[in-house]
Amino acid sequence: MTMTDTAHAAHAGSADRMEGRKARGRPRSTESGNRLHIYIPESLTARLQEIQRETHASSITEVVKAALTLYAAAVEEHKRGGHVYLKREDDGVERQLALFI
Repeated sequence: MTMTDTAHAAHAGSADRMEGRKARGRPRSTESGNRLHIYIPESLTARLQEIQRETHASSITEVVKAALTLYAAAVEEHKRGGHVYLKREDDGVERQLALFI
């Protein structure tokens, strides 16, 4: 058996052992993306962590992505001449969300 044969056999054996294992970590996204690095003051970081706990989000990144999705929807509605309102269930008070676009 040559060294190459030995290496292939070792690799095949490790592949066989790995087949029975569960994948670890989060699944890879099928959509390509970009990494974004931003500076966030401590006060905002604390608020994002609070929102993460309240919403049971898996990470601050998930909170930021959800916030950007909501903001994009609000901007799109604003572009079409619409308005975004918030309404409380307890007293029925409605107020318009101010968008500075």
